[in-house]
Amino acid sequence: MTATTAGTGTAAGARSRGSATGQFYDELVTGLETARAALPAEEASFFNRPMSEPELIEWLCFQAYYEKRAAEFIGRWLADTPQDDAFTLLARQVRDEARHYQLLMRALDRRGVSSLDRWRPEPEWEEWIDGWYPSGADTLERVAAHNVTGEIGAANAMVAIRPRLPADVAAALDKILPDEQFHMRLGRTVLARHCTSDEDRARVRHRVQRTFELEQAGRAAYNRRMARLGLADLDADTPPLA
Repeated sequence: MTATTAGTGTAAGARSRGSATGQFYDELVTGLETARAALPAEEASFFNRPMSEPELIEWLCFQAYYEKRAAEFIGRWLADTPQDDAFTLLARQVRDEARHYQLLMRALDRRGVSSLDRWRPEPEWEEWIDGWYPSGADTLERVAAHNVTGEIGAANAMVAIRPRLPADVAAALDKILPDEQFHMRLGRTVLARHCTSDEDRARVRHRVQRTFELEQAGRAAYNRRMARLGLADLDADTPPLA
C-alpha cells in the first residue's frame, strides 16, 4: 500500500467513525426530545403559569445559583481534563457561566436582591446540580450529563420562558442563549472525538438518562416550591410583567 493510499484509508476511516459518533449524538438528542414530549404538561416545563414579580425573583435566584455552580464545577474539571481540545473548550465555558451568573445577579440587584446568601436551593436541586453534575468519572461522563442533557434542557427552558419576562431579563437571556448553543456544540464535539467504544457509549447513555431523571425531579421541586410560597395557580388574567 502506498503512503497516499494509506492516508486516504485513514481519512476515510476517520470520516466513518465521525459519522457514526454524530449519529450516536443525534440519537441521544432525539431520545431526550421524545422523553420530554411524553411528559404531562405540568411536568414538561418549570413555566406552566403566568409569572409574577415574586416568582421572577425566585426563578432568577435559581438560575443564578445554577450558573454559579456550573462555573465552579467545570472549573474544577480543568485540572483533570487530559484532552487538549476539551480543556480549551471547557475553559471558555467557565468564563461563559461566570458571565451568565453576573448578568442574572444584575437583574436581581435591580429588584432589590444583592446576593444569594439568604436563598436556599431545594434538596432535589442540590442532588442534581451540586452532586450529580460534578460527579462524572471523566470528560465524557461530565460532558454527557451537563453539555448534552443539561444544556439542552436549560436552553429549551429559557426559550420557553422568554415571552413571559420583562424586557431587561429577556435582554439578559438574549446574551446567554448564544453561549448555550456553543455549550451544546461543545458536547457534540467532545463525543464525536472521544466517545469511540461501545463501553463509552453505554456510560454516556447512562449519564444522559440519569441526568434527565434528576432534571425532572428538579422541575417538580420547583413547582412544589412555588406552591409552598403561594405563587402557583395565579389567575390567568394576570397582566404580563412590564
